Amino acid sequence: MRHDTFGLSRLEASSVHAARSISATAVVRSIRLKKLNAITAAFCGVVPAAILGFAFPAKTGRYLIGFLVGILWSNAFEYFYHRCLLHGTTTTLAQHHMEHHAASGTADEADHVNFGESPRWVALLFVVNGAVVVAADLLLGLRIAPGILAAFSVYFIALEEIHWRIHLDRWLPPSLRATKIHHLRHHGRPNARFNVFLPLFDWVCGTKASIG
Repeated sequence: MRHDTFGLSRLEASSVHAARSISATAVVRSIRLKKLNAITAAFCGVVPAAILGFAFPAKTGRYLIGFLVGILWSNAFEYFYHRCLLHGTTTTLAQHHMEHHAASGTADEADHVNFGESPRWVALLFVVNGAVVVAADLLLGLRIAPGILAAFSVYFIALEEIHWRIHLDRWLPPSLRATKIHHLRHHGRPNARFNVFLPLFDWVCGTKASIG
């Protein structure tokens, strides 16, 4: 099987090359939604983090611990959300995700590339996860919630930006070359590689390579 310069098979690389035929209007729409999702994620994570930090101040070390916990939490949530909900059910969200898979490598790719369905859905994700974090933090007196919430914002914004750049063949730093290969191979065989850019839980759950 022939491979391109990224080490991808011709089929796996198709979404990269098809990006050239995507309409400018669709790309502009996807950029606008990406920005709105990023603003929503920043507001829903950083603002409550700042409020909690002001109301219940803690040492910097606590915030750093919280940030690391938040990155791990986000990675786990992304993995199980992607694997169990988007690939394991027939909900509306799952159907939309299948449209994303079907559009990969076609001229319609930009219409289905955003990981966040809408700013409202992004806000709901933050409310659900954030409520658990804040309740547990206040109950246990850990004072790490600000770091966790800030990490939620950073992770989501990075996830959607990297995912968008992978599919629309935009610039990525050389350090993310393996990330691009990893995710495009998920589209080739969608029974594995459920983390988009940081495959920690793919490694933990044994899905870093295709199954079967």
